Amino acid sequence: MMMKNTPLKEVMICNPITLNIDDSFVDAARIFSEKRIRHLPVVNTTGTIMGIISQRDFNRITAPKRNEKGEYVYNMDELATYMLKQHIIESVTTLTPEDPIEKAVEIMAEQKLGAIPIVDSENRVIGIVSAIDMLKLLLKILRQEK
Repeated sequence: MMMKNTPLKEVMICNPITLNIDDSFVDAARIFSEKRIRHLPVVNTTGTIMGIISQRDFNRITAPKRNEKGEYVYNMDELATYMLKQHIIESVTTLTPEDPIEKAVEIMAEQKLGAIPIVDSENRVIGIVSAIDMLKLLLKILRQEK
């Protein structure tokens, strides 16, 4: 079972959750906590990739604080003052659905990326692959080798 030439379209998460470039950090905080995902592609109104924000980048800008119950919560009023367009990583690495898995893994390892958005020919986000997805795939391969 050699997978290195398998196209990303076989393993990518299709139609990932994205944020709009004009959204505030409130929207990102809600999605990070509700959906338990760690990378959000940021798009414009036509779905074209404008950048990406990771939960780590997000927390570096505005960390959650502990409340009386000991839970970590964000100050939503503070978050509303931060707009994504001021803080996203704009030089985002993207791949296409036809690119091989090997290329994605190589780029993630070299650039220490947690996720890579997958775009169509017009740079619209149509999928995403994460390092966790790649580890799950590796585990599946390793278990088949026994």
